[in-house]
Amino acid sequence: MKRGFTLIELLIVVAIIAILAAIAVPNFLEAQTRSKVSRVKADLRSLATAIEAYAVDNNKVPREWNTTRYGDPQSNGQNVSGVLWWGISTPVAYITNPYMNDPFQDKNLISPFDERIFTYQDMKTRALEWYPTSTFWPPAYEFYGAWRMCSVGPDRSFTHNCPSNSAQLEYDPTNGTVSPGNIWRSQKNSGVQPPPPLCGCQ
Repeated sequence: MKRGFTLIELLIVVAIIAILAAIAVPNFLEAQTRSKVSRVKADLRSLATAIEAYAVDNNKVPREWNTTRYGDPQSNGQNVSGVLWWGISTPVAYITNPYMNDPFQDKNLISPFDERIFTYQDMKTRALEWYPTSTFWPPAYEFYGAWRMCSVGPDRSFTHNCPSNSAQLEYDPTNGTVSPGNIWRSQKNSGVQPPPPLCGCQ
């Protein structure tokens, strides 16, 4: 007669599987986060190339669609500051798909479109036309250049408890794979950089 597994043996097998899962799952999640960060940086690089190509042809960067000023047809009445990337796709397609979804979508979304794609800001227009007396935007224009854009990063939060300069915090994996900070790319910088000394909550 064949003998089956005893309860103790089954419990030992279950315990071993649980231990292996406890070791493997965090490593898998960390590898998944690193993969998403790499994807974000590649997408931002593609968008940056399209923005600069547009600027060469038009002698200016693409205009930002400021939903606070012009309204967002997808925002359900919320005055959020977002971007629709019409400038680099119509009428000339500087990039095939400008509506790249941010793999780290903000967990505090207040509208269907808000921060589902990468945030883009026309720094020159903000500094010289929209907020010329602001204590943030003119210095930020000098710091970042004519444009900047970002992903909300692995912590999935854009503002980081603004008002404080943590609103401009750059994601740095040396602080932890899932640590505070946005993944920024700007005309003047494509890597980790210290934030400007003022908050960008405007």
